Amino acid sequence: MGIGYLAAGLILAVMTFPYIIAISRESLLEVPNDQREAALALGATRWESTSQVVVPYARLGILGSVFLGLARALGETMAVTMVIGNSPTIKASLFAPGYTIAAVVANEFTEATGQIYLSSLVELGLVLFLITIIVNALARLLVIATSRKGTAHSA
Repeated sequence: MGIGYLAAGLILAVMTFPYIIAISRESLLEVPNDQREAALALGATRWESTSQVVVPYARLGILGSVFLGLARALGETMAVTMVIGNSPTIKASLFAPGYTIAAVVANEFTEATGQIYLSSLVELGLVLFLITIIVNALARLLVIATSRKGTAHSA
């Protein structure tokens, strides 16, 4: 039927890959040309220059882009809610329906009648918010470290 963990994962991959690729590309473009030219001058091929000089130099920026994509995927609500199946049971199969924290909040917030029910949904939202903030902060620190590394070497 196309409902389950696998479908949700594919949707999130399609949604976050452009974000990750764009930030990784910017990180790769931040590598100074002197680094590339030095590797080529020492006899490295273009592939060796890219794999042994450019990518390690931009590694933190690429890792940061993955963290930012992960943070975006963590907060995604509606696309995942529509395809994950909304089943509160935990299954071992990728094809089985499931639930995410964002899907629980989106699906059950209008049905929350009691104070404890409403408070538990708000607490779930707070947990999701804190996880997203932590992942975003780690990603920002990696991106800042990469940009400082690039400016220190190019000066």
